[in-house]
Amino acid sequence: MYSRRELMRALGTLPFIPRLRAQPGALDLRHRLLGRTGSWVVPLGLGGQASLQWTGEDIDAPDIVVRAFELGVNYFDTANAYGPSQANYGEAFRRLNLDQAARERIFVASKTGNRYAFNPAAPNAATALSDLRRSLTTLFGDGSGYIPEGAYLDSFQIHNLTTLQQVDQIYEGVADRGSKMPDRIGALAALMDYRDGTDYTGLNPERRRWIRHIGITGHQSSPVLMSAIQRDRWDMIDTVLIGMNANDRRCACHQNNVLPLAVARGLGVIVMKVFADGAFYGKPARFSNNPGDVVLSVGQSGGIACSDLIHYVESLPGVSTVITGIGKVDRQNPENDQLVANLSASLDSDVASPAALRSIEDTLASLHPPAANYFNERRENLTQPSGVSAELDSGRMIVRWSNAFAAAEPIRSYEIYEGDRQLLSIPYRPQLTTEPLTAWLPAGELQGGAIRVVAAV
Repeated sequence: MYSRRELMRALGTLPFIPRLRAQPGALDLRHRLLGRTGSWVVPLGLGGQASLQWTGEDIDAPDIVVRAFELGVNYFDTANAYGPSQANYGEAFRRLNLDQAARERIFVASKTGNRYAFNPAAPNAATALSDLRRSLTTLFGDGSGYIPEGAYLDSFQIHNLTTLQQVDQIYEGVADRGSKMPDRIGALAALMDYRDGTDYTGLNPERRRWIRHIGITGHQSSPVLMSAIQRDRWDMIDTVLIGMNANDRRCACHQNNVLPLAVARGLGVIVMKVFADGAFYGKPARFSNNPGDVVLSVGQSGGIACSDLIHYVESLPGVSTVITGIGKVDRQNPENDQLVANLSASLDSDVASPAALRSIEDTLASLHPPAANYFNERRENLTQPSGVSAELDSGRMIVRWSNAFAAAEPIRSYEIYEGDRQLLSIPYRPQLTTEPLTAWLPAGELQGGAIRVVAAV
């Protein structure tokens, strides 16, 4: 196992680098379990944007992937929406002569932004399945349609869910598998076929097994991601990729909402936007759209340390790995190599205390407003439980409610009241499915008043 200091010292010794290149993945890095996927991943993964998507003239983008592989990184992120990112990965894998044994040591995840696998209203439009084929041919084939026998993605994710309508769309047809399918088929039903080698949708006649796991991703809304997870009574979704950083409790508060639900359901949790897509280091607070938006330095003078930001998210309970986009690697000067800086920070990252996490938040708040997290919605206030009902049944009162949504402070408990009289306090637990949370009260204790449920922080 290497400490941060040892890694930096090793990378500063030039003869060490050819040895790494000859023995890819030689560094013995600590790993975390990626939820119920059963895969073990290094806590620092490679994001698919930055210079892999927006490549400057002097940047060898595939070498970023090669460098990550050499250093022992084994979680690799990309997407169909990321321009040349998948092609840069494909070139890197060719440079590495990626054989079957090496392929099994890494976890490759791509994404589709398409919500449907088949939509008769748009027969010529791209679909989740056309994106799947594009990912496989670009990453492992010739980029022109050829997919080698045995090629697969460790995870294929539905990209950037932002509305409940989109959740409805991706679930279309899932409940119909094994019976007559609807005319329009959402992404999840078809991706299950390509995971399991089945053809319930009629869209996998060759019964391909091109993916091992299905995931979802999102930056904006905890309620949307939570709905997608809660609706999954088939345990289809194995991973969730969340946009979250040390600004989170001033913005979307994902760490108090979707994160505990994902952990309770056994999902592997990946965190992105640790540096707010460069907004913490001088880039405008908007999605990047050209190579000039890519940050090439290691941190910024007067800015918050990148190691603190990595330390923060890696300390959140249940986080498996943190992906960071890389603008630049520097084999001759490791102190200027973003990948080395991020990986060494991750290696040096023990779980921070609550006080240490608050200190990082305070430092960031002194430098950047909540709007730096331009990709998050702002959740300023606790949203109380919805759908509260109470009914008598065989001498007891059954109280049901749907989950509250936390703001900056986590929900501590659900309190059940009759009027102003507290009847019961239940420690917080996530609502795992669409079935409401439930409590039972002896009817003899009730006085006929209105029942209400309050989330307490």
